[in-house]
Amino acid sequence: MTDFFKSLDAIGKDVMEGFNRNSSNNSPSNLVGMGADGTATHYLDKICEDIIIQGVNEMDIPVNIVSEEAGIINRGYDMNLVIDPLDGTFNALHGLPFYSVSMAVMGRDFSSLSTGYVKDLYGGDVYHAVRGRGSYFNGKKISVAKESVGCWISKAGKWQDPLNRRIMSLRGKHRRLGCASLEMCLVAKGSADLMAYVGEGVFIRNIDIAAGSLIVREAGGIVVDQDGTDLNLGLDVAERSHVIAAANRQLLEGIV
Repeated sequence: MTDFFKSLDAIGKDVMEGFNRNSSNNSPSNLVGMGADGTATHYLDKICEDIIIQGVNEMDIPVNIVSEEAGIINRGYDMNLVIDPLDGTFNALHGLPFYSVSMAVMGRDFSSLSTGYVKDLYGGDVYHAVRGRGSYFNGKKISVAKESVGCWISKAGKWQDPLNRRIMSLRGKHRRLGCASLEMCLVAKGSADLMAYVGEGVFIRNIDIAAGSLIVREAGGIVVDQDGTDLNLGLDVAERSHVIAAANRQLLEGIV
């Protein structure tokens, strides 16, 4: 199995440097087009994506590229680099210090995820996982919480949605942070019990959670849809899904 971590980490550092160089252009109205996923592309999204594409080409990393902005760039390989160049764009544009670059290597779907990499573009922290080797935070191995910490991260539907009401009724502290990849990493390192994007009208894309899914699973947690089925998304950036990442399956009892 190819060791992608060093290459992804080098790209992650370049993305952070490029973001910081261009962060003065953070007006929410600085849009440069429409992404392949059907959402507007901000100038900073495009800057970060261009840096990743350039890095992949310069290092000749043996992957195709799947991105929210460019769609699928076929470079003739079996493996794919699924990227969200700037996860948490709203946070980045409004001075909220919680946004990242997320990159994952996989075949045709999440069942073949081999490497996950998430870099906090504000603080510089790095989460990564390699299939069969565990998950890491700044090089130190991490695991999900063994006992509940009473922290629930969720973006849920309307209050009258039964699933939303069950999540919001959980005892403890409830948070919504606006960057799915980093939210999943908080579950992976035991800072939160659960992260959920569920309920009516609440969906998330493969690019947002590909890396985080491997990081949570390699840390001993689970990643499922709102029915409790192991989540397995493909390469279509237009595809949307619900997601729950949790420290263990027992946490889902009474929810799904």
